[in-house]
Amino acid sequence: MFALCVAANRAARYTFAQMTRLIACLFFAAAAVLCPALALAAPQVLDIEWKDSGRERTLPLKVRIPDGSDKVPLVIFSHGLGGSREGGKAWGEHWSANGYLVVHVQHPGSDEWLWKGPGDGPLKQRMSRGATPEQLLGRVDDIRFVLDELARQQAKSDAPAWVKRIDLSRVAMTGHSFGARTTMSLAGERYPGPIKSLADGRIVAFIAFSPTVQGLKRSWPERYGEMSKPFLSVTGTIDSDVMGTGSNAAKRAALFDAQMNGDKYRVVFEGGDHSVFGGGDMRDAAWLNRVTGENHENTTALTAHVIREKTSLLTLKFLDAYLKGDSKAKTWLSNDAKSALGDAGEWSAK
Repeated sequence: MFALCVAANRAARYTFAQMTRLIACLFFAAAAVLCPALALAAPQVLDIEWKDSGRERTLPLKVRIPDGSDKVPLVIFSHGLGGSREGGKAWGEHWSANGYLVVHVQHPGSDEWLWKGPGDGPLKQRMSRGATPEQLLGRVDDIRFVLDELARQQAKSDAPAWVKRIDLSRVAMTGHSFGARTTMSLAGERYPGPIKSLADGRIVAFIAFSPTVQGLKRSWPERYGEMSKPFLSVTGTIDSDVMGTGSNAAKRAALFDAQMNGDKYRVVFEGGDHSVFGGGDMRDAAWLNRVTGENHENTTALTAHVIREKTSLLTLKFLDAYLKGDSKAKTWLSNDAKSALGDAGEWSAK
């Protein structure tokens, strides 16, 4: 208020417009001192594209930046078959609001252009063309490129402020459906043939929404037994085989059983279908039925609301435990998560 009085006494030096601007500036400066919250930057969401020149591949990215200027952990999200960087919105919004910088990666070749762009045959057939081993390898390389590019940019003096904030020693990989398979690959799933493992040691924790096991059960210990880092599987009792690949609800839940003991968790939601775990629009289930030409059993609106709420809680506790080193969150996962889940589903930890 003193500053406002001084400005008024010197009014003769200014035109009316100049004085108005001066008073406005002084007012907002005073408000920022009296109400620090007004001076904080609002949460930011950026839509950008990065080009991997080595592969002649351009990746659309959605970046969610938490408030503040401190160093923060990084969470990467990989969408399902036919999706985009809009996938995982509900999860990304919740994580970024709680101190994580989230990057949603769009994967050319297995993204929305499978059904939006030109193509021959029924939609399901066109979608299936994106679910190949080659596309999986491309997705894994997309994530590697994002991590490489972040490290490269951090080494530059003119790196964007949001890039400088990322603590690359605290990285989690997450994804839904085909994005869950991408996540599993980076976590150390082993494959027959010349490519045994696609694991990336820079990633310290993993969340797979609607994962699945493949192959004969006797092969599971070899295939999934090397996934030693913290891992959370999220699925539901009606998380069905939407693309005719055999990935039914039982196989999605079985990944937890096939993994070695130690920092492994699983939630199986009662009445949770495939689409609800994508974290996108609640109408995605109807879209998926149209694409596949089938009427899959779908999650009710009320159940979907509960699943979204509980999934946000469980995944945040998992990230806090393993990316922020929160010992209370880790204890909560073992001792309290089951009661917090209630009758919404079944919680397992080992």
